[in-house]
Amino acid sequence: MSSADVPRKKDPSAGFTFGQVLRNRRFLLLWSGQVVSQLGDWLALMALFSLVTFRWQGTPSDVSRVLLFFALPMAILGPVVGVFADRWNRKRTMIASDVVRAALVLLLFFAGEPFQLYVIVFLLSTVSCFFLPSQTALLPVLVQRDELLVANALNTQAVQVIRIVGPALAGILVAWAGERICFLLDSASFLLSAALLARIKVEASSETATRGVPSVFGELCEGLRFLWKHPALRFVVVSLTAALFAIGAFDALAAIYVRDILGSQAELFGAIVALVGAGMILGTLIIGRYAQALPRFRLLLAGVSGLGAGIYVLAATASVISTLGIAVLLGLGASGVNVAAQTLIQEETPVNMLGRVSSTAAAMMTAAQVISIAAAGRLAEWLGIVVLYQALGAALMLMALGGFLYARICFGSASTPGK
Repeated sequence: MSSADVPRKKDPSAGFTFGQVLRNRRFLLLWSGQVVSQLGDWLALMALFSLVTFRWQGTPSDVSRVLLFFALPMAILGPVVGVFADRWNRKRTMIASDVVRAALVLLLFFAGEPFQLYVIVFLLSTVSCFFLPSQTALLPVLVQRDELLVANALNTQAVQVIRIVGPALAGILVAWAGERICFLLDSASFLLSAALLARIKVEASSETATRGVPSVFGELCEGLRFLWKHPALRFVVVSLTAALFAIGAFDALAAIYVRDILGSQAELFGAIVALVGAGMILGTLIIGRYAQALPRFRLLLAGVSGLGAGIYVLAATASVISTLGIAVLLGLGASGVNVAAQTLIQEETPVNMLGRVSSTAAAMMTAAQVISIAAAGRLAEWLGIVVLYQALGAALMLMALGGFLYARICFGSASTPGK
């Protein structure tokens, strides 16, 4: 079987449209499974917050622990789990992860206190650690190399649409039938995702298991050495980690910024969140349509620059009108960073190492977000939110500038990765 199930353009340099990539049946099944399970996840997450906050009258610490226990497994276990994602059949790993998560989500239906929720959320996130690197590594097997950017743009776009639709739908369902209906629907979404994945046909030769390295530790070190010695991937991971540190701090303080600096209320905060999501959706459309010929490294640096400039100007102007406009810019920048980084990792990493490399990157990014969220309050009290935002924005712009110089030194002025 070829890497796609439909005829391809005779001239790939002309680029692929979203419709053409979605006509690849194997990618469509993978993408549809992601859409279904992501929607279920948002229903469950919003139901968890509702249950702890309103039903059980939890403290702020009770609520924040939900996010903490969700993030910890990837930060701690990510690199090791990636070794198994490279060893095992990726399609079967994803199906098994979906089935186990369907069972675990059902346990949320019977949880009666916060501690039980934390344990289940931790287990859910641990199983997800096996799913995510397998999905990242399977994508280059299902689509052509020239289609990867568009495929990743479609994945990012779906995630952002669901970020807008999911919470609204969860609110309606919780008001109508209570939080536990969301847990049942999330469990069903995992089973549907598993059924869709089961229909994907993958050649046995495409599911190459890791060979020649005798231990999990040896395979882990092999992946880390590859990541460290590859100049483009090394900078990609550093850029992603820095960007997500800044985004984590920005997100953690955004509501306070709206209240204390802009003197506004929750409605403006909600509008900012929605506009950032809209900016990411717009960004993926632009990338998929116009940026296919752009070197991925430059697209990544453009995204980092956009994030830095947006955060800096938002803090410098401190007005409602500029904040609304800049929220869209932040979404555009985030889409560039996310799509370009994902594509670069998939293009530059051998398929038999993709699980390790992608999960190591995800672990570093998750750790950066956890640290930034934990440190944001203290830093804001020390520096002030405006100064902190300006410092984060300036640091990202300097990193982007350093990236352009780094590319010239490492790759030469005529060549950059992902060209």
